[in-house]
Amino acid sequence: MVLSFGKAAGKFANFVIHYPINIFLFYINVWLLEKATAFPNRSFWKVILFVAIEIFVYVLFVLGLDNMLNAFTNIMPGPLPEFKIRLTKLIYRGCYFMIFSTSYFFLKRYLSEKAEKQRIEKLRFQMLIDKERMDKELVMAKNAFLKAQINPHLLFNTFEVIHQKIRQHSPEDAQVMVYLSDMMRFAAATEHNEGYVKLSDEITQCQNLIKLHQLTQGQVFIEVAFSPDVLEIRLIPLVLLTLLENMFKHGHLFDQDNKATIDVYLVDGMLRIESRNLPGLVKSNIGFGSGLDNIRTRLDYTYGNGAEMNAFMDEDGFYCLSIAICEKALATAFDNQQQDLAVNHQV
Repeated sequence: MVLSFGKAAGKFANFVIHYPINIFLFYINVWLLEKATAFPNRSFWKVILFVAIEIFVYVLFVLGLDNMLNAFTNIMPGPLPEFKIRLTKLIYRGCYFMIFSTSYFFLKRYLSEKAEKQRIEKLRFQMLIDKERMDKELVMAKNAFLKAQINPHLLFNTFEVIHQKIRQHSPEDAQVMVYLSDMMRFAAATEHNEGYVKLSDEITQCQNLIKLHQLTQGQVFIEVAFSPDVLEIRLIPLVLLTLLENMFKHGHLFDQDNKATIDVYLVDGMLRIESRNLPGLVKSNIGFGSGLDNIRTRLDYTYGNGAEMNAFMDEDGFYCLSIAICEKALATAFDNQQQDLAVNHQV
């Protein structure tokens, strides 16, 4: 009974000592395979070399361990077999665990690559959905403006007739028609100017809009300031005009000591457009409230991460809006649009 218990204890101790070594061999092989295949160049020969070294070290280590256990303990179940038999068994056992470990490695890699492909496909599908959504939003923003237009030729001819009729009797009222006609020509021309306008042209229309309001509503205190180096920059149209229109709708522009401002300048490779005005005393219900949202959508669609738009109230109670567009994004968007036009003309 005692002898049987001793043999059972010896077998268990032998199991506890040797199987952690086998488990270690299993996972060290997985780790070495990951290192060997990290770079595809000659990975096949690296795998063979690593496997051979692992088996050699494993056999050498276990042979030495068994000799020590046999010499100094009673753990080993009986005398050790002949060296050739022991060597064959250890090589077989090492190869056995290496095959399982290698299979586990390739299964793990297959599942990982499959999951990565699924993630990429999901991301690509989401990007297509986002692009389609932005295209629809851009069309909606564009249509919101186009729906307000009528036949340009009829409109401009009508303006000219009215201008000629009232010029002799009221030059000031006639000037209103000049400003309005000029602005409407600019707005209509945005459909035929290849999608971009010079900032100098839109700044001119902003000045016309200010003069128009001054003639029809009285003195307003608003200034448009710009640096000369921005005049030739091409930007998507109606950004400045929409900001200015938003000021007239929702701002308080009759305080000479607190003028509203729009600043356009270049700094550190960024085109910056900044507006600042006191909010109106009474909230305006004119329009649909979507002008600034349309600007944000169009900026995102055209310039992506190269554009940023923020609005906030400063500590003095002014409503501030800031648009920053990277010069590189401006140039890239315009160049891409020109290339698309060239391709379309060739087709």
